[in-house]
Amino acid sequence: MKVLLVSPNREHLPDPVFPLGLAYIAAAVKRSGHEVKVADLCFSDDIDRDIRESVNGFLPDIVGVSLRNIDDVAYPKKHSYLKEYRDAIEIIRKFTSAPVVLGGSGFTIMPEQFMKELHADYGIAGEGEKAFPELIENLQKSVRGIHSSRTKIKNIDDIMPDREILDCESYYRLGGMLNIQTKRGCPFRCIYCTYPMIEGRTVRIRSPLSVADEIEDVIEKTGVRHLFIVDSTFNYPVSHAMAVCDEIIKRRLDIKWSCYANPRHMTERLAGAMARAGCTGIEFGTDSLTDEGLSIMGKDFNYEKVKKASGICRKNGIKFCHFIFAGSPGDNEETVKTNIDRLDELNPDAAVIMAGIRIFPGTRLAEIAKEDLGISDIGLKPVFYMSKNVSKKIDGIAEFVSKRRNWVMPGYEINIYPRLQKRLRERGIKGSLWEELSKR
Repeated sequence: MKVLLVSPNREHLPDPVFPLGLAYIAAAVKRSGHEVKVADLCFSDDIDRDIRESVNGFLPDIVGVSLRNIDDVAYPKKHSYLKEYRDAIEIIRKFTSAPVVLGGSGFTIMPEQFMKELHADYGIAGEGEKAFPELIENLQKSVRGIHSSRTKIKNIDDIMPDREILDCESYYRLGGMLNIQTKRGCPFRCIYCTYPMIEGRTVRIRSPLSVADEIEDVIEKTGVRHLFIVDSTFNYPVSHAMAVCDEIIKRRLDIKWSCYANPRHMTERLAGAMARAGCTGIEFGTDSLTDEGLSIMGKDFNYEKVKKASGICRKNGIKFCHFIFAGSPGDNEETVKTNIDRLDELNPDAAVIMAGIRIFPGTRLAEIAKEDLGISDIGLKPVFYMSKNVSKKIDGIAEFVSKRRNWVMPGYEINIYPRLQKRLRERGIKGSLWEELSKR
């Protein structure tokens, strides 16, 4: 069958992100013997024309649409992607009667709501590398609606993304990097996080040999040498992170990369290996800098661990960034001030301050929001937890943050906005933008 895969994501802030999930699906569908074409709308200046040309030049038997995110999770900006998704599907329907299948991480979080809003024929909630080819094979017998992929792929070395089917050059030029995954699953219990819903709580690791093979393939085929590791937490398990770094070092792969990490699992030995393997930046999902706040957020570390991890990064020459919430459960004017004072004490290369927390159904935060704020209607429209004790102060907090050259507040577009992003990328800046901000 002819399978058209559509990526309707058009977000460019902080960067256009390479659709890695779609690349995995494309490879899986090809392996099943089907013909695949991708319509990536990220850089399109006329989506009607580009979808029409993709459809008319290919005549698909089925169309898969990957919904990567639901919105930008940034308050007060609160930009929902629903309209972009709806527009794309309406245009697809205009040019083909082929059944439309929804999937992707965003869809997996709220499948029923997306099906209702976008009027798709089928949806796949969960990992699609096996479920989507199976749906294609049994399309005539399949009941329309949501198909849940409940069985996780045990050996993720068996799957590999097809990057060649996408425009890697544009993502590298305009986004500064490509991405790679070394594991799936997240065992941690942050109260707001959707990773366990999407990938499960069991950590499924890739062979370090497979990871290094993929990096070599990316370098050879695209020339890209800047990567972001998209694992929810790269440095857990520590043994796996060490093994990946050791393999990169052994092969002398000339790359620069950054990742997400957990402060508790940052060790001297691992940091040294990461630096030698080309790691230039670490993003810590710290959330709070008080022990009480960290406990409320479901973290497995305290402020002393955060200080220690920060010192380890600095000692090993790795830039580090802390992500902090202002207005999370338990927050008040005093705790926000403590967080800001402790950020000054830690002196990270960059800090990202998020105003409030986007609430997603099925999370502990959704339960807390109902108890504390009476919020029960949580769906595709962005809804945020904002502590009553902070809500009236948040604009003042934003004004304070705006005076710090290396602190970012996405919802207020402080130190990160489209014009700045474009200017930095046009200057050839690669890697994470916050690493560049740290030099300013």
